[in-house]
Parts: sequence; C-alpha cells; structure tokens
Amino acid sequence: ETMKLKHVIHFCILIEYYYCDGFSSSFYGQNLSIQTHAPSLTMKIRIGTLGLPNVGKSTLFNALAKQSIAQAENFPFCTIDPNFQLLPIPDSNLEQLGTLAKSSRTVPASIEWVDVAGLAKGAHRGEGLGNKFLGTLRECRALCHMTRVFQDDNVVHVDGKVNPVADMEAIYLELLFADIAHVERRLEKDKVPPEERAVLEKILDGLQEGKPARSLDLSEEEKFAIRSMGLLTLKPILHAFNVDEVDYVLDREKMMDVIQNDILSKVEYCFDPKSDMWTLVSAKVESDISTLSLQEQAEYFEVLGVTNFDQGLLCYNLIPALI
Repeated sequence: ETMKLKHVIHFCILIEYYYCDGFSSSFYGQNLSIQTHAPSLTMKIRIGTLGLPNVGKSTLFNALAKQSIAQAENFPFCTIDPNFQLLPIPDSNLEQLGTLAKSSRTVPASIEWVDVAGLAKGAHRGEGLGNKFLGTLRECRALCHMTRVFQDDNVVHVDGKVNPVADMEAIYLELLFADIAHVERRLEKDKVPPEERAVLEKILDGLQEGKPARSLDLSEEEKFAIRSMGLLTLKPILHAFNVDEVDYVLDREKMMDVIQNDILSKVEYCFDPKSDMWTLVSAKVESDISTLSLQEQAEYFEVLGVTNFDQGLLCYNLIPALI
C-alpha cells in the first residue's frame, strides 16, 4: 500500500502540473490534497521569436515545426506575416501517466511558437515592420531571442559583420525603448488605477536607467496590477545562439565557454540569470537533417565525425523542454 500511495502521489503531482492548479482525492482512507506553484498549462502558452534579420529565426522555426512553414531566404525581412505553430513538449513521464490513468490516448502539453520578422534598429519608432510585430510579441508569455554567431559570407548581415554582443545590445535597446514609450503613453491617461500607476512609475524609473522590468524584483501583486501591459522587458527570455555545424557538433563545449565568457559576460544587462536561459542551436544542421530519416541523420553526423549524436540536443526536443 505504501508503494501504491507513492505512485498515486507522483501521479497527482504530474496531473496537477499539466492540467490544473491543485488536486484533492482519497486513497485507502487517506485524504490527499496537493497544491503546488507549478504553472498550469491549460492556458495557451505562446513563445515569440525575435532577433535581427537574417539570424536564422525562420529556419529554426521550420526545424521546430518539422515542416517548411516560414519563408527562410537570404535577405532581410523575408518574413512578412507572423507564423504560428503548436509544438508538443517532450515528456518521458507521459506514457507512464497514461498507463496509470488507463487512458485510451495521451496528449502532451504544447506551446505555441510564433515567428515574426526581424527587428530593425528603430523598431520601437516603427522602422521596418517594428510596431506590428512588437505588438505580436507583447501577447507572448516569453521570448526566444536568437543571436547569430556563425560566420558565413554567403549569408548577409544587416550591419555588414557578425558581432553577437552588438546584436544583443541592439535588440535589448529596442525592447527597452518600446517599453518606455508604452508605459509613458499609459501614464498619460487619466483613468489609470492608483495601484497600476504606482507600479508603472516604478518601472519607468528603472527603464530610464537601462534596467529591464524583469530585473526590478516586482512582487506578484505588482505584476498582476500591470498584467494587461504586456511589457517586453518583463518577459523571461531564452537566448538561442545560432552557431555553425562544426561548433554545434564537434566544438560544442568550447563554444559554450565562448558564449559564457566572451558574449554573456559583456552584456550582463541583457541577461538576467534569475529569469533567463540560453542554449546553442544550429539552424543549418536542423535544416539539413529536417527531411532525413533517423538512419540518414546518423550518417550525416558520422560525416561530421560524430557517432551516436544525442537527439535530445536537437531544437524540437531541447527548446520546448527548456521553456
């Protein structure tokens, strides 16, 4: 009975995580009441991808979706309208849950991934397609900021050279300026509730000092007061560094050290370790293998000098799990 109870408790916790905010039941005469702070996935979770043009966002989107949806071309702003795709979240416990529940089928939790046009410098003023897509990003729960690290003379860079630090700073400033303008417009209105106005004034002070809203240690009550604002700098960010196939497969550990020590250390204001994460991706690798069978994928990696490549590192397995 003790083992059965442990299984049911584990089952209840997982059910709670995926489908509700709590669970109460009875088992062998014992009342079980489980309440956790895990996020409920009954609401649609939308993740927005952002970055400069031509950094590989649409290529990564297609790899995540495992199909060609977004137009991925070698020129800026090839994406005009946002692309949307539901992505299942890999979970090794799902099959066990289905067995315990004697379910006829199992449905994984999912997130909606959004691919928007690259942000140009001046997007907060409407440059490029800025206003339209900043609005789309405000509706997202979190952001995936893709930064180009790979060198390829055949893939144009909007500034003429690859500089991950400068690129991250450019996007950071666009989000910062966009939020400043957004907050100022809200504060100009007369009918802003006092509790919301107080929080927005606190945030505006931080933004004007160059601090993103998520770094201001807002309480849950303060976040609730401004929940309708969709502040871009309040959203957690997954930084995806797009590297070439050699750095992704063969020199992975070395490249991770480069990202940590030569890039993130220089843009600490862009990366909040309390809410943000980062990972390596290779849009080229993902694109190359997207239509290959598992056997053909193994042969592809063998050509690169790797046997038994960890499939868990591919973006459609890794990124949804990180989010």
